[in-house]
Amino acid sequence: MTAPLKPQLRPARGIVAGPGRGQPPGPIHHQRVLPPPALAPIVEHLWLVRWEFPPGATFEAITLPHPVAHWTVEGDESVVRGVSQRPFARTLSGAGRVVAVKFRPAGLRWLTELPAKHSRERLLPAAELLGLRPAPLSGLPDDEALAALATTLAALPQRDVPDAQLARDLAERCATDRSITTVEALAAVAGAGVRALQRLFEREIGLPPKWVIQRYRLHEAVEGLVDPSRRDLAELAARRIFLLSLICHDPDQIV
Repeated sequence: MTAPLKPQLRPARGIVAGPGRGQPPGPIHHQRVLPPPALAPIVEHLWLVRWEFPPGATFEAITLPHPVAHWTVEGDESVVRGVSQRPFARTLSGAGRVVAVKFRPAGLRWLTELPAKHSRERLLPAAELLGLRPAPLSGLPDDEALAALATTLAALPQRDVPDAQLARDLAERCATDRSITTVEALAAVAGAGVRALQRLFEREIGLPPKWVIQRYRLHEAVEGLVDPSRRDLAELAARRIFLLSLICHDPDQIV
């Protein structure tokens, strides 16, 4: 039996909840675990969602997008979800379970030569893209299903991809460095020109750097509004102004 993976303790980002969203009609279990060391360069965490609702009851689950791909297994369906600029929404009903891998930015590029921009906004069979044919997970307990998924992914050979590593590190710098608000600022961090940075992100991550920067600043702004007790009044006001500017210039980013 494979040993259970360690839990991911960092708070989840991008799950839309709070006033106005309503309560699910039954239990929803959400679990996240850290990858084994062999997958740490390419995987942020593995996750599992399990729900059980009364007959006829439904609930719409919404998450804000991150600049990453996911490998999801639900029943007999095993697909890779490329990066997306749109919120992910799904209506849950009955009973079910999804077991999945959340890659780090550019993480797929360690496993496939396909440029990330070609998988954007697409669902690709994992068997075709990565040669992944995991054993059925439906009969396994949650912890064992997550561990089995990690074992299957860890068995794949990883490519030597310095460009993907650079793109990953820059995208994750955007996630943690609030001073980065423009492509020019990120290009300065990278020591590269703006056009070179844009080509790098399109090829390795599948999204333009401007979108990646704005997405992470949007996550921070939404978190501050949902839990304003964590921020002082000046920062809260700044986050409201930032959200208003996005609504004016790019309303499709707002859920």
